[in-house]
Amino acid sequence: MKNIIIITLSLLCGTIKAQDNQNRLSFEFGYGINSYSMGKLNEFYIDSFALKPHVNVLQDYIKSGQQFRLGLNYKPIGLFDFGLYGSYQYGNSKSRPLFTETNEFGAPIQEHRGSFELRTEAISVGINTTWYVSHLLKFQDKENSLNRFHFGIELNGGIGFSKAVADMRYETYPIGSFYENFSSRDFQGQVGLKAEYDFTKSPLFTTLGIRFGYQYFRTKTVKDRLGRDWEVLGQYPINLDFSGFYFGTYLKLGR
Repeated sequence: MKNIIIITLSLLCGTIKAQDNQNRLSFEFGYGINSYSMGKLNEFYIDSFALKPHVNVLQDYIKSGQQFRLGLNYKPIGLFDFGLYGSYQYGNSKSRPLFTETNEFGAPIQEHRGSFELRTEAISVGINTTWYVSHLLKFQDKENSLNRFHFGIELNGGIGFSKAVADMRYETYPIGSFYENFSSRDFQGQVGLKAEYDFTKSPLFTTLGIRFGYQYFRTKTVKDRLGRDWEVLGQYPINLDFSGFYFGTYLKLGR
């Protein structure tokens, strides 16, 4: 019985030690490109309003955007990690509209070149986890560079604070300038694949990785600062849809 207890304790201590070697607290910094599905914004604002001959302030749809990401992760064992993340993403369409000022008889007086931007942006915060398939395949036990390579499935979920901004500016004709913004708060989630490689391990490990997956992030009808729905031309309610595929790179630092 004594021998069984000693063997059991030895195995338990070995397991704890092995898990302790996997304990890592890491900071993650990332950048990526996201595709968007801004159907209503592109159709009801740009097509129905901004591309009209008498307005003609935009020529391009918002189809993609950039994303910047920060993360704090803890890896209790080699199989998975979990933590918190924050991200900022945005997409826009810009133009340089020309406005001709006329007198009371309709004769041109002066031309004014302005700048117009339609921008969609969102700040998201939430929780994330990655399950490392490479650990199940025993990559960590290899005697070659494969023990520095990790890949797995990531899941992220949180709250997204989104905004649509229409910003028109004429430096020489301030009367024609305006600024409007509309916002919403909704669920934001991602599921994808990650692959990473440890360039250094001790005392500070540095990991470079790539990620690819799909983001779901669709808002309700966005509202102005007074809580009123944004309806283009009084009949087209606008929502934002950041949903689409994403691809990015990241750097992870930790112990």
